[in-house]
Amino acid sequence: MASLSMQYTVGNQMIEAIRAHRDPGKHAARERAIALLHQVGIPRPETRIDAYPFQLSGGLRQRVGIALALAAEPDVLIADEPTTALDVTTQAQILALLRRLQRDKHIALMLITHDMGVIAQMADDVAVMYLGRIIEFAPVRELFRSPRHPYTRALLRSVPDLDAKPRQRLATIGGAVPQPGSRPPIGCPFHPRCPEVMPGRCDVTIPAPVSPGVAGASCFLVEDLVA
Repeated sequence: MASLSMQYTVGNQMIEAIRAHRDPGKHAARERAIALLHQVGIPRPETRIDAYPFQLSGGLRQRVGIALALAAEPDVLIADEPTTALDVTTQAQILALLRRLQRDKHIALMLITHDMGVIAQMADDVAVMYLGRIIEFAPVRELFRSPRHPYTRALLRSVPDLDAKPRQRLATIGGAVPQPGSRPPIGCPFHPRCPEVMPGRCDVTIPAPVSPGVAGASCFLVEDLVA
């Protein structure tokens, strides 16, 4: 909601973005903007292009943001929390739109999200990160079936279960994410919160990093199991 200026129409912002990358002329850029709004499923794009963002719902503004991202015809579309602050129905519509755009335009889609349901529905491969470091990488089915890192397992345990008993408390991860200035100076970054920490090892040495594209986890427990 903060990425669009409330002082300019949707068309002004889209035409500026289109002409910044390739300048086809103002009239052609407007036609291109209308076509993009149509592609992302905005009804009556010929009139909505002259609307201000505050006149649009959250879901429509999200679609405008996606249209802006597509204006430069990217090979990779990065969607950072694309369903935040949207109701469940609108979330499903946005995810379906991203999937259709990925298929029709043959682009790679990188999702950044904390929603495990979105990951299960959308991802092919998953990189789990903690304090800016990839701690596990795996195909999505493998990650949900047999998570390797204690942090990944804790994340999956915290997902609400439809079969849970009434008023059953949700599983939580102990401690809190440290502030940037108080990160663990040595050892595994997750060791202060890890229920399986090995004193004298996890709090002293950093496990081997994970290579994106290669299934594995940055954890001594996994290293020992492999050995």
